[in-house]
Amino acid sequence: MHRQQPRTFDQMLFQLFLFLHFLTPKHEGCILPGEYNFWTGDSLTVYVFLNDECVISQFYTPELTRLFNTYHAQKVGFTGYFPSPSSTPDRIEKFGEAYRLAFPLEGDYHKTQARRLGVTVTPEVAVWDHRSDKLIYRGRIDDSYVRVGKRKLHPQQHDLQEIIDAWLEGQVPAELEQTQAIGCFISFTD
Repeated sequence: MHRQQPRTFDQMLFQLFLFLHFLTPKHEGCILPGEYNFWTGDSLTVYVFLNDECVISQFYTPELTRLFNTYHAQKVGFTGYFPSPSSTPDRIEKFGEAYRLAFPLEGDYHKTQARRLGVTVTPEVAVWDHRSDKLIYRGRIDDSYVRVGKRKLHPQQHDLQEIIDAWLEGQVPAELEQTQAIGCFISFTD
């Protein structure tokens, strides 16, 4: 029989924070780096840009859930943004429920966060290091997609997981690391 490890005080506090977050109303446009990451100052925030109509965004939801479940108790927060005016709060909520995403999901209808973080595609991630107060990674989640419509059977590069693991080991890149995300382009004209 597998015995569950006791939770630390930080883990219990973070669970309480997440619970309370989902009870409070959300307001688009008032998100700051680390707002949903309880340990701001010594933490990492993964901003995930998604589109509920993008098949590639849908494809990555199990991997995002796995990463969130693996790292959320280790001072790594996740926030999902939907930079499309067609992604209404109701559709965002339904997307989160349908794909079982446990991290906060927000609209970014005016593309404020997408512009601030330099994101142009969904899905794409931007990783903010609160220790150094800078963006350390922007790009794909992994190399599952070679191009739109062409997917590998097994990815070889797990870019997001690798940057999180490196950060947890105290290895922060001196310069912004970038990879090319494959997916649905974000329209900055609507």
